Amino acid sequence: MQSDSFLETLAADATALLATEGIFSASELLNRRIEEIPCLLSPILPKVGLIGFAGSSDVGKSSFLRQLAISVALGDSDFMGFRLKAEHRQAIYVSSEDDEFAISFLLNKANRNRQLSPERYEGLSFIFETENLLQRLRSQLSQHPADVVIIDCFSDLYGKSMNDSNQVRTFLNDYSQLAQHYKCLVIFLHHTGKKTDDLLPSKHNLLGSQGFEAKMRLVIELRADRMMPDIRHLCIVKGNYLPRQYKTESFALRFDDNLCFTDTGERKPFSELIDTRQELKEQVIAMKGTGLTQNEISAKLGISQATVSRYLKEEYSFIQTPVNE
Repeated sequence: MQSDSFLETLAADATALLATEGIFSASELLNRRIEEIPCLLSPILPKVGLIGFAGSSDVGKSSFLRQLAISVALGDSDFMGFRLKAEHRQAIYVSSEDDEFAISFLLNKANRNRQLSPERYEGLSFIFETENLLQRLRSQLSQHPADVVIIDCFSDLYGKSMNDSNQVRTFLNDYSQLAQHYKCLVIFLHHTGKKTDDLLPSKHNLLGSQGFEAKMRLVIELRADRMMPDIRHLCIVKGNYLPRQYKTESFALRFDDNLCFTDTGERKPFSELIDTRQELKEQVIAMKGTGLTQNEISAKLGISQATVSRYLKEEYSFIQTPVNE
């Protein structure tokens, strides 16, 4: 029979082990010789963590993420011109907006470009029931480790005040721990605010509080080209470990009738994605707010007084301002 002191010592050792679990010394981390962040899609998408993927309605956000999930499950070596390194060739897609019939239609539509047998897609799983989602994901990941979990979309799943930063971060913490425990990437599809397409691509365009983007290691904004209806711009607006050149120009993608994306190989500065007319109009309104006359605004901006007057009337239709003010 074991003594009480032995059992107490055993319990103390177990407690000490639990207390130190997950704690690493700096020397141990240095000895790992990590020279670059492990990536799923190099060098953009990290292998582990949370990222946000946002855009306005009907821009193709879900189509893009489904295509990424398909590429992961099929073991593609390339995705949109970047090296794809899927370890497990497994992807989980959580859909709160499209049901199984809609997804079946969309998958068949996307497969028109590949013409592969359904059996090739075994690595891609869909979850449509979001009740007890974390438990479902843990069960699935423990049986079938995945490279990526895609949540479409954040606002449906969250269901609380989007402007409460503390609540948002608390909600996301569970998914951050999920990503760390199962060593996978979790992507949240999110939405941008109204009229943000008139602004420069930015992490501040996302709906809700700053708590969402602050928790993300990477934030991508997808937006439509203003002139070419089949072009979309992939804009990296936050990337903790990416050089600046990735975060100042878009990656131009072609969006076809089968709802599939292809890389054009072209990039465009963020400043060229906005409506310069809208930007000019905002300058006119701001100058008017400082007390400048239309003639003074015209001279400062190098535009006609008639243009200044038109912009002001569009913004304040109730104001009747004399032309020669």
